[in-house]
Amino acid sequence: MADDQPETISLYQQMDQESLSLDSRFTFLCQADLPCFNQCCRTPTVILSPYDLLRLKQGLGITSGQLLERYTRQEIEPNSNLPLVFIDAYRSPKGGCPFLGEHGCTVYPHRPAACRLFPLTMGSRVTPDGVVDYYFRRRLDYCQGFAAGVEWTVASWIADQGFAEYDQGRREWLEILLKAGLTERLVVDAHIQDLFATLAYDLDKFRRLVFDPVFLEAYDLEAEALEDLKTDDLALLKFSYRFLTTVLSPEGARLLTAVIRRSTKFFEID
Repeated sequence: MADDQPETISLYQQMDQESLSLDSRFTFLCQADLPCFNQCCRTPTVILSPYDLLRLKQGLGITSGQLLERYTRQEIEPNSNLPLVFIDAYRSPKGGCPFLGEHGCTVYPHRPAACRLFPLTMGSRVTPDGVVDYYFRRRLDYCQGFAAGVEWTVASWIADQGFAEYDQGRREWLEILLKAGLTERLVVDAHIQDLFATLAYDLDKFRRLVFDPVFLEAYDLEAEALEDLKTDDLALLKFSYRFLTTVLSPEGARLLTAVIRRSTKFFEID
């Protein structure tokens, strides 16, 4: 294991930094001939949203359970007390992103939102007007990409890197986490954490549960009306978001727990 594992990244605004606007300008270009190429991937701290996991499992051609087991770790987000999933960069003795190959990222077309946004980072918080995002420039001492002559605005960088699609796919999950962090009466124990993690992150396991007759009966659902969820991962992900807030209530958690205990499909092995 590498010695200096990074601390959990907050989802909230980094108050000690000056935020950037979408019109803020910076120069950056990452390319293979730079001596620092891939160095940032050797000590990454990358939160994986449910949408990130969906795209990675599709790109790798494996189940969500296999992806979680082979490449990730979980940490508890301190404000909401809910689980976050990270790329496990410290599983091997050498450390580094498990998707880092000899010539760079091996999952580049499916890379997570945080990787797409780099060298920017983003913090978010809930306001009376909804969720507000804050962008920051992440300067690393060894990174020479900032010396390149390519100029961007925050908005043009986001568009160029395909970040918006990934951000849109995670917004409901992000808002649930942020609001949970502000709810003082919310009691999140280990059992609720497990339920939340399954619904948010283990999409294939959730699919097995959805099509169990026990689940359909408990939530008064017709299998025919959910037919597209059998093959459409994105539709299933959006469907799962409907249940995330449910399991944060005692009644909702008890109902889902009872359903899971009676389910046979839920406990099938990938």
